[in-house]
Amino acid sequence: MQEVPGSLVARLPAELEQNSPGFMARSDYAFVFHAFALLFYVRTWMWHLTPAAAILPGAQGFGWFFRYLTFCSYTMQMVQLFVCCLAHVTRSPKRKQKLSAAADQMACALFCIASTVTALFFAIEKSTKGLVEGGLLDRPPWLSFSVHVANSLTAWLDMLIVEERSFSGSSRHLALLIALLYCCWLLVVRHHFGKFPYPILNKLPFPGGFLAFVALGFGVVLTTFQLGKVVKALVGRLAGSPPASPERKKKR
Repeated sequence: MQEVPGSLVARLPAELEQNSPGFMARSDYAFVFHAFALLFYVRTWMWHLTPAAAILPGAQGFGWFFRYLTFCSYTMQMVQLFVCCLAHVTRSPKRKQKLSAAADQMACALFCIASTVTALFFAIEKSTKGLVEGGLLDRPPWLSFSVHVANSLTAWLDMLIVEERSFSGSSRHLALLIALLYCCWLLVVRHHFGKFPYPILNKLPFPGGFLAFVALGFGVVLTTFQLGKVVKALVGRLAGSPPASPERKKKR
């Protein structure tokens, strides 16, 4: 019996997924998105090496711009985008599978870290009138958008575009580990730099205020991770995507 064109179109996504291993099962526009996002991230990151960036407080003293969670998470997202691009172009199925798994873990973990950076930045900026990174300074108008808005937009678009984002339990653990390591790094910075990189933390009583702020940060990380997981599942159901593989379910 000859199949009608409509049934062939309906079967096409499933056949493409079956014949395209791992990461490359996604449509080609995902690769275009990752490639352009990576170029944007690299351009923004490299700006921090210019003389224009050298006059900013973040460039002075111990830790450089890595004192800030914004720059740390931005750098990690840049690495994640690079891994995504590698997974797109590699021809080895075994290497593709490993890169796909690494990209998934990093993307899901950094989704909530980037969202936390954006949420805390604007919440504190609005409520304390500039007690996030030293108040109003002479920065390029595009810089704040790049590191405080585009970071979350990239994370959300990646989550929506890439079908394989699993939001597994191991990704949540990685996000919490990143948050914990940064909190420890903050204490190292305070010891060597003489103060926290964020003025609001210096105004809070130590250690009580610091621990309360850390608890708030962890709460935002967990909340945004769960939000991403719920949204991803909802989008998957609406799109008729197949459920996650048993291997990924075991990790949750």
